[in-house]
Order: sequence, then C-alpha cells, then structure tokens
Amino acid sequence: MEYQTIAAEILNHVGGEKNISHVTHCATRLRFNLKDDSKVDTHAIKKVQGVLGTAKSGGQYQIIIGSNVNNVHDELVKLGNFKLNTADDSNKKKGISRILDTLSGIFTPILPAMIGCAMIKALLVILDVTSLISSESEIFVFLTFIGDSAYYFLPMLLAWSAAVKFKVNVGLAIALAGILLHPTFSAMLSSEEAITLLGIPVTKATYSSSVIPIILAVWVMSYVEKFADRVSPNVLKTILKPLLIILIMAPLTLTAIGPLGAIIGNYVAEFVGFVNTNMGWLVSGIVGATFPFLIMTGMHYSLGPIAITAYTTTGLEPIIGPGMLIHSLAQGGAALAVALLSKNKQVKQVAGSASMTAVLGVTEPALFGVALRFKKALIAIIVAGAAGGLYVGFFGVARSAMGITGLATLPAFITENPYNLMHAIIGCAIGFLVAFAMVFILKFKDVDQEDPLVKNENNQEENAYQSRVKNSVVKSPLKGDVVQLNEVKDETFSSGVLGKGMAILPTEGRLVSPVKGEITTIFPTLHAIGITSEDGVELLIHIGMDTVKLNGNYFKSTVESGDQVNEGDLLIEFDMDGIQNEGYDLITPIIVTNTNNYLDVLTTERETIDTNEILLTIVFDQYMSERGQDNE
Repeated sequence: MEYQTIAAEILNHVGGEKNISHVTHCATRLRFNLKDDSKVDTHAIKKVQGVLGTAKSGGQYQIIIGSNVNNVHDELVKLGNFKLNTADDSNKKKGISRILDTLSGIFTPILPAMIGCAMIKALLVILDVTSLISSESEIFVFLTFIGDSAYYFLPMLLAWSAAVKFKVNVGLAIALAGILLHPTFSAMLSSEEAITLLGIPVTKATYSSSVIPIILAVWVMSYVEKFADRVSPNVLKTILKPLLIILIMAPLTLTAIGPLGAIIGNYVAEFVGFVNTNMGWLVSGIVGATFPFLIMTGMHYSLGPIAITAYTTTGLEPIIGPGMLIHSLAQGGAALAVALLSKNKQVKQVAGSASMTAVLGVTEPALFGVALRFKKALIAIIVAGAAGGLYVGFFGVARSAMGITGLATLPAFITENPYNLMHAIIGCAIGFLVAFAMVFILKFKDVDQEDPLVKNENNQEENAYQSRVKNSVVKSPLKGDVVQLNEVKDETFSSGVLGKGMAILPTEGRLVSPVKGEITTIFPTLHAIGITSEDGVELLIHIGMDTVKLNGNYFKSTVESGDQVNEGDLLIEFDMDGIQNEGYDLITPIIVTNTNNYLDVLTTERETIDTNEILLTIVFDQYMSERGQDNE
C-alpha cells in the first residue's frame, strides 16, 4: 500500500494544508480540525484506496484508515508540513462538540500506555489463577508495579495530554501533577492531623489514579499562563513567568481545584456503584446495542472517565467493557456474513478483513466499511449487541484490565470470579452468532443486485447508456514536450497509482491553470498544486522530481488554496535554470487523482504542446456522476 499516495489524495480532498488547523490520529482513524468543512469532498475521500469511511463527531472530521493509520498520518505530516502547525480550532467549538473534542484530545494520546499496562495486569491475573508463578516471586512483584505504573501516575499522563490540548507548557503541567503525587504530600494526606496551607484547609483526598483533578488544574493553568505571560517583563519572562505559574497554581490546586476534582470524582464513583448495583444487567445491553452510534458521534470518549473511575476504585470495570466486548464480536459476525453473501470482490475483501479485525477488538473498519454501507448489517449488530450485552450484564461480567475489548484481550476478563471468563465467552458467542444469522434473516442486499443502468421503455440499455456519456477536457498547464506517464523516472507517478495522466518537460517556467475551478491544495514548498475543475475533475500537478527538497527556492506562487481560477490563469512561476543547476529533473506529471470516478482518461497524441491545447479528455457517465451515492 502506497501511504504517500493515500496521504496526498486525502490532503487534496480535505481542502489542502491551509484548511487544516490540526491533525492527529487514534488507533484507526485520522482526526482533523478543519477551518472550513465545506471544502471537504467526502465522496472523493471515500473513493481513495485504503480509506474505509469517514465520520464527523466531536467537532472533528475523521477519516477511517484502519491499522495503517499511523503510516498514512506520518506521510500526511510530511506533505503538509504540519509539525509547524499544531494549533487547532477547538476553542471555536461550543457545547457538547467542544467537550467531546477535548475529551478525545486528552484521552487518545495516553491510551497506548493504559492498554500496555492493563494487559500486564491481565497477564498477572492469569499467572496467579494458573499458579504458574508465585505471587510472592520477584518477577511477579516487578510485573505488579510495572502494570500499576500508568494508573498510579495517571495524573502525569493526563497532565501531558491535557497540556497539549489546552496549549500550555507541558513541563509545568507535569510538574503540577508531580505536586499532587509527591510522597511528602501523600504522607501528609494519610496522617490524622489536619493540614492547612497559608491558613486554608487542605482537603484530604487520594490523587494517584485520579482523572478529574489534574484535567481541571491544567485547564485553569491555561488562563494563569496567559496572565503570567502578560505581566512578566520581556527581560525577566524566562524566569518570572514559570515562577508565577507555579506560585499561583500550586496552592490553588492543593486547596481548591484538587479537592473539587476529587469531589466530582467521588460522585462519579458513587454513580458507577449505583448503576452497577441496580442496573448493571441493563447497562451492558444498552452499551452493546448503541456502541456503533457512540463511535460515530465520538460519544464513546465521554465514557472514559466513568470506566477509569470504576477500574481505579475497585480494580474491576463492569460498566462499559462488557458491552464493548459484545459489540466487537457482533461487528465481526455481521461483517463475516456480508463477506460470505456478497458477490462483489471488493466488498468480500473489505468485509472479510474487517471481520477479523473486529473480533480482535478494532471495530472501525467493520463499522465504517460494512455496517454503515449496508443498513441491514447495522440492524443485525444492534440486535446482537443488545442480546449479548444483556447476557453478560445479567451475570455481572467485568474486566480486570482496561483497553480495547475483543478475542485478543479476553484474558482481561479473568477475575477472581471463576465463571467471569466463561460468561464473557458465552456472551461473545451470542453477539457473533446472532449478528451473523440476522444478516441472513434480514435478506442482505448485495451491491450487485442494483443495476446501474437506466432502462428505457424499449429496453434499449445501450442507447440510454450512450446518451449519458460526456466528455470534459483538460488543457495543458505548461508549454513543452509531451512525455508518457510510464516514462517518468518515479514509480509513484509512472505506475499510475496516483491516477492516469501525462507528463510535460517544460520549455517555459510558467504554470497556468488547465481548467476553470478551485485551487484545492498548494504545497508550502510550491512544487506541487492541486486543482478541482468545475466538472469535478481533480488534478495534481507536480513540478519536477524531488523538488520538494528545494524548500520553495526558485518557485513563486500567484494563488492560494481556495482561490477560484479560470483556464489560462498564471499559478506558479519557476526558475528553470536554477532548478536544473541544482541537479533536479523538471519533468512535470499532470495526474487525474480521481481517475476511478470516470470511464476513461484519454491522452493527447501530440509530441509538443502549448497551454491553449488539450492535454487530457475525461470520459464520464453523467448519471453515475450526478447520482454519486454509496449503495445502502
């Protein structure tokens, strides 16, 4: 899979790097904070090879990639130079969108540490139950504190991620968490004597493994930091600013923010206890049935504090995890049924692969690649999630370790209750089999069952079809010699993975617009530009080979992303002699990046070409172009 190709197409279709305020990723999806959502071409993004689907939740635009998301993200960062652009627009969001975006931004980065340590704790449960290693052995003791580390020092992990989210100094935020966890302060809290700071009583609370106190503290610190920056003279700012922040935040956190967060945390813990005691059997069913919608809306992040509070309070988590487990297996069962029933090779491949990843605990490929495409599969998942969830809820199934839930993490359901794992496995079987069977029972509708041709009354499909075929032309953006794309000495272009097109060896350093349309992308180094015509043809023009390394030298742009241009408008001027003297090849590919949307891309037979002459002819089906919808 060409990760650079996927990243380049995604960057083009989300409106270019100037439309992106911030981009990050989680286990399966790219997460964008965009300046203008209207510039996104969702339909084109869904057509990109390697993209499983899209979602918009918590104020973020999300593109589901699957297990290769980190590779695509790395290439995206390189292409858009986003290391220099880490700000986001979360402060512009309001209400629930802002809360969800904040929770997502804080919890997503720390999940790997939590999952890793949680699985060590699950391993310890197995070792203890099977007596493979004595609980008094040295290795068991080491593994115990290693597994506890991420949870005991959870405020420090949250301080880091919250500092990044609230845009404050990371070091100062971690130091603030260190104050709450300092052994001397912990000893003072455990003593029977009352504690005061500057005459103000300090409420006794436990801050190890806590969630809310440090998040509140770093949020308040974001305002204190601005104040300290404003009042500190430039000459003394490097010394005075951090001093003011610590002197203000330390007592404020110890006497007010920390205790307030602890009180809120206690209420959350009481709520969790009440739910588990009185409605545990029902909650797992609700979570199992509704988790697809929680993922789509980003609401699953709002469950994080509840799950972590339950786990850090009792060592078990019976509220969210069991329902999530059933949901994973239900997704896998439905996807497998679709893979078996479908006659479409692409659907069979996507659904089969998604089924395996879902049962292992990663459900986004199955959800966005199968369930949301085929509504009856989604109905099957909901029914199965409810059935299996009610079962595990009725028997009080709980997990002893946090993280994703699936067959790969079933050891997390080994607890002191000898029947806990057995009931978890039975619940998995119910979720998988019910979803699998429901897809058959509901008479799943395959994509091949719908004929894309529109028949006329005389059943003359061919005539009807021919009447729909239209052409769109792309003029040459350069004056020069025409070169076949397969002759370009760069496999990314010559192989055609980016799309069909031609290349030109320019004889003039002027690049003009080949179509009337919009500038969707212009790279910071000005060596490449993306244009979308008014007919929807998406073009990528790459001036020279490896010219990104010139960092914009010898290039001058007259346009920006979002500009409307007419055919023949000057876009970029470049110094041909300067580029060639640096040792770079000037051959310039012109690629139709959404080639798959068209019946064909025809190329000119000219050997030389001018900017007013036709380079490419795009052949498309007008009906399918206008229809532009996924099968349901």
